Amino acid sequence: MGLHPDLTGEQMQRIMREGQGEGAPQAEGEGAPQAPKKRKYNVNLKAEAWKHFIRGVTKEDGSYTATCKYCGIVYDMGNQKGTGSLRHHYLKSCQKKPTRKNADKKQQLLQFQNATEAGDNKVAVWSFDQATCRKYLAIMVIVHEYPFNIVSHYFFRLFLKTLQPQFKLISRNTLRSDCISLYEQERKSLYEELGKHDCKVSFSTDLWTNHLGDRGFMALTCHYIDDSWRIRKRIINFCPLPTPHTGKNIAEAFYGMLVMWNLDKRAFSLVLDNASSNDACIRELLGGPMRDALPVDGSVFHQRCGCHILNLVVQDGISVLTDEITKVRETMKYLRHSQARMERFKLASSQVKVPNKKPAWDVPTRWNSTYLMLELALELRPAIERYATLDKHYTLKPKDTEWEAVEALMDCLKIFYTATLKFSAVKYPTLNYFFPEMCEVYVSIKNMESSPYPFIVLMATKMFAKWERYWTSGNTLLAIACVLDPRCKVAVVEYYFKLVYPGHHDFYMSNLNACINAMFMEYLEAYNSSLQSQTESSSRTQSQSQRCQSSGASSSGAVNNIRAGLKSLLAEKKTTEPVKSELEQYISEPLDDTALEAEFDILAWWKLKVPKYPVLSRLARDILAVPASTVASESTFSTSGRTLSVVRNSLNDESIEALICAQDWLRAKVTENGEQVGDPLWPSVEATPDDTIAGSQA
Repeated sequence: MGLHPDLTGEQMQRIMREGQGEGAPQAEGEGAPQAPKKRKYNVNLKAEAWKHFIRGVTKEDGSYTATCKYCGIVYDMGNQKGTGSLRHHYLKSCQKKPTRKNADKKQQLLQFQNATEAGDNKVAVWSFDQATCRKYLAIMVIVHEYPFNIVSHYFFRLFLKTLQPQFKLISRNTLRSDCISLYEQERKSLYEELGKHDCKVSFSTDLWTNHLGDRGFMALTCHYIDDSWRIRKRIINFCPLPTPHTGKNIAEAFYGMLVMWNLDKRAFSLVLDNASSNDACIRELLGGPMRDALPVDGSVFHQRCGCHILNLVVQDGISVLTDEITKVRETMKYLRHSQARMERFKLASSQVKVPNKKPAWDVPTRWNSTYLMLELALELRPAIERYATLDKHYTLKPKDTEWEAVEALMDCLKIFYTATLKFSAVKYPTLNYFFPEMCEVYVSIKNMESSPYPFIVLMATKMFAKWERYWTSGNTLLAIACVLDPRCKVAVVEYYFKLVYPGHHDFYMSNLNACINAMFMEYLEAYNSSLQSQTESSSRTQSQSQRCQSSGASSSGAVNNIRAGLKSLLAEKKTTEPVKSELEQYISEPLDDTALEAEFDILAWWKLKVPKYPVLSRLARDILAVPASTVASESTFSTSGRTLSVVRNSLNDESIEALICAQDWLRAKVTENGEQVGDPLWPSVEATPDDTIAGSQA
């Protein structure tokens, strides 16, 4: 702290001299009369005010001056002893006093930082930051799907003011701008992250139309395995797609997104559902500029969604029991129609000692919800039959033969339901798990043809026709992924091919070997090119350093030439066996017994094998990242339904994409570290009612 800069040096010296007790000079000479003794005035110099004022000399009448150290104002204190006026000036009037932050640096507020922010719980210094508070307000709105006008709600504003009075409240337009800015920052960060990883990227995409049917969007999700061998999934685009949704328009939109993210040369595969427009999209992409950048000329680029294949197969099959399923569905609706019926059904359940469960019906377009409805109906069968005796108006009770048909159907659909759960998992497993599942489903369909129930035989015929249409063209990459599983390799694939294609398994094994060898050779060529460029760069550096050294002949140089000739001679005489490639070495080795564990981590296994299989590990990294279904993209539509709800339909395209993509990125940062974010506040517009059974999207 310093004195007021406007005071002159002479004034400063006078004030300091007077403060030290130096008054006017005494009269000279021996005959000068003695001055009368001055009266002493007691002044409390320990008062708080004197930390901010300079006290002048006390005059004969007891008056003195006080000068502010900051603004230079001078107070004539008279002969009063109090410092109230000085204190009032410092606390209320002085415009140049230092702030508390600068004046008292030793007193600071502390806070606990949790593991999410600092890694370990610890105490750190806290200071209010308006920008940081606005950032986390935007994150809260994006992740938990709050509306922008939450900042205009009276009690929310009151809560913020009570929590932190220094926070300056913002408008909903400012909040929207903060959310857009946060999206741009996260997008730049993701762009840089994708550029750092030396791997191929796979994609899944799907289309969505809002509840009004006037706006269509395309969701694009990328899948890759990072340098730490952790599988990653990110929604990179959710953009409007004008009608018509033809294959050409979808292909142009997809390729434009890849170019924008600089991923057009790194694409590996694209997972789509079985719509005809998607098949046309693949033809457009493979006939365009992407073909040359794809592995094996794009032969494994198009992958069909496993959930959609299962859904189409089962929907065709269960159509033979439409009457029985409809009767069960109408029974469930009848029981839930009124509170009186529910109370009567509860009484029936207690009489036959059946668990008190509420009846629920299915969503007909989701076959797995139909499976759950039938499963519940079989469990409640005794209660339903007892209810028929209590309610004379109930006429929908299934007959014994119909219950028997439902039981037989459930036995057949069990394996389909288990496979669907694996394919539709949000935290999806790697691709190596799905080939055995699909082969077992196929074998189950074949076994259904020998069922004693005629309707099961008919169901198997319809299922088999649909299966042959979609599965045959999409099993190659699943089989290669199974080969890259050290617990399976070629032996397991050959075993299942013999079950699925008896008498023709050699043909399919030959095609599989040709495809995996072609892919390996492409990766080997790319790897050698990378090594060659590194070697050439190193050679140029070495040659430059050698030119700086003496080039004269020496005895050591002659000795080196002799030794080099000897090594060359020994190399010519030495006979060695042909060196196996990494792929041949991997396949020839026995199955890894140490990997026969319940929770085997195939990514961790390949991470450890990178030094041994530098090329094959790159191939495994790209193949294992391919998703088996489009569930990752379809799950986006639950978020989009809440984001673009009836009351928020006026959001523009920029805001919609920013909210959906940023939410996915911010949630991933938390969930991938094992933390829980919490469920969204609002239910989805497309969400099914509480009295229906909605299984995972199939």
